[in-house]
Amino acid sequence: MYKLFASYRPACASDLDGINALIKSAAMNWPMPTRLKRRAVTVLQYDAVDLDHFTLFVCVRRQEILGVAAIDLQHSPGRGLLHGLFVLPIIQGHGIGRQLMQMAFDCATDHQLASVLIRAEGVAAPYFRRLGLEPIDGLGPNDYPHQFEKALEAQAS
Repeated sequence: MYKLFASYRPACASDLDGINALIKSAAMNWPMPTRLKRRAVTVLQYDAVDLDHFTLFVCVRRQEILGVAAIDLQHSPGRGLLHGLFVLPIIQGHGIGRQLMQMAFDCATDHQLASVLIRAEGVAAPYFRRLGLEPIDGLGPNDYPHQFEKALEAQAS
């Protein structure tokens, strides 16, 4: 694996076009029928209103968005929700997703949350398992089928 030189930072409104292009690229590479991929893209993309509800982090190289993570810090009392994690398909496997997730987890820790819930698409579930996250047991028939939870370490006061 080569070292990828890129910067990581919180996203802003001017990043939305690049973020949404990245999400489209990632979703169109999923192993599912094209019709479903096209429908999924519109649901997964972010707009300016989403910036009021989620905290987004991006990985950028030469003004190109290579990855994005979105976290909902008010999902439920004491628990955040990793709302989205996308990395440009051609450079997956170089630690971008891991770094973006860590930024989201650190942000949740800074907001004194105890854990972060991850609801993964079926194609992403093996990725979260490889990172050592365990699936949540005891899901009911109406629950999202691929869920993980990351316990966070409390901040020292």
